[in-house]
Amino acid sequence: MHANGPEQSVAIVGMGLATPLGSSLPQTWDALLADRSITDHSRVPITFESNCGRANALALRVAREAIAGAGWNDATLNDRSTALVVGTSKGPVERWLTPLLHMDIPPYVTGGLHPIGLGEIAAGLAAELRLGGPRMTLSAACASGLEAMIRGTMMIRGNEAQRVLVVAVESSLHPLFLGNFARLGVLASASVGCRPFDQRRNGFLMSEAAAAVCLEKPPASGKRRTVVVDRFALGGDATHLTGFDPHGLTLHRLIAAVIGGRTMDLVHAHATGTSGDLAELSAIESAVVGAPPVLYSHKGSLGHSLGAAGLVSIVLNCTMHQTGIVPGNVRTREPVKTQRVVLSPGQVRREIMRSMAIGAGFGGAMAAVGLKTI
Repeated sequence: MHANGPEQSVAIVGMGLATPLGSSLPQTWDALLADRSITDHSRVPITFESNCGRANALALRVAREAIAGAGWNDATLNDRSTALVVGTSKGPVERWLTPLLHMDIPPYVTGGLHPIGLGEIAAGLAAELRLGGPRMTLSAACASGLEAMIRGTMMIRGNEAQRVLVVAVESSLHPLFLGNFARLGVLASASVGCRPFDQRRNGFLMSEAAAAVCLEKPPASGKRRTVVVDRFALGGDATHLTGFDPHGLTLHRLIAAVIGGRTMDLVHAHATGTSGDLAELSAIESAVVGAPPVLYSHKGSLGHSLGAAGLVSIVLNCTMHQTGIVPGNVRTREPVKTQRVVLSPGQVRREIMRSMAIGAGFGGAMAAVGLKTI
């Protein structure tokens, strides 16, 4: 396990988001406030006229939204101190699985594994945006987005980069993966949907999503309230190829390290509506102190976007910091019993000064990131 405290503040200065409820952050946020939720495995509601595949196109879309929010210009992007970190579980795998219909056309267009592999998304973003600095790709199953966020933060703290564009993307609604997850017994029926922390939860709905954040050192002026990365922790729990440690020992340690004995206003759980919800709840309640935090999971509304899910949580947390509104756990109709957190099916209005996001994936990869408003 690796845990890190607030050695140097790293600010989130721009954000982008694309989910099944909206192709931008404002669209998704409005849908969440309207208590909307997906009812089946779902894609982002947009058609791309591109041969590069949906994952690549989604990544570019959210990257541009975040860059616009940060106010980075071409010179900033071209600078050698502007880095890129991409988190993804499967990369542009749907395009790779497309049959090669025309053998005289490069695999990059028609399908098949591109020589760059998972790094293809980062390579495409760097070329399209003309990024001048280093780039890398992290794949840690459903913890990919948070681990990419952590790596970007470490690059700024370690003076490897002055600013970092972090992108997480997942587009793998292919029958192959839907079938595999169905055989594992973790998919919810469309009539029930994903119900995190619900007594009648029976799995999750898969979704397509992408998120992006622009990271840099906070502005010298304290006039504008800024959300910064406070603490983070990541670790591994290789208990089982797809299962989890029922005692959640590593998860307990990660969450405790990020909370650090301080009051937390919001905990954005990984909670997928599966058996792991109770182990995660136990880890959270064992670590929180002071006034009970609001407990939230976006997966009831947006589905589980696998490698993108963690960064989706970060973008939504920042928006909750800015608005003072936590959307409702709209599909959690019969909540499990809680003792030290507030689990609400409806919206909660509360000042959010500290929050955390949790991610966990097959193979034991897991991470937690704490945010605070300064």
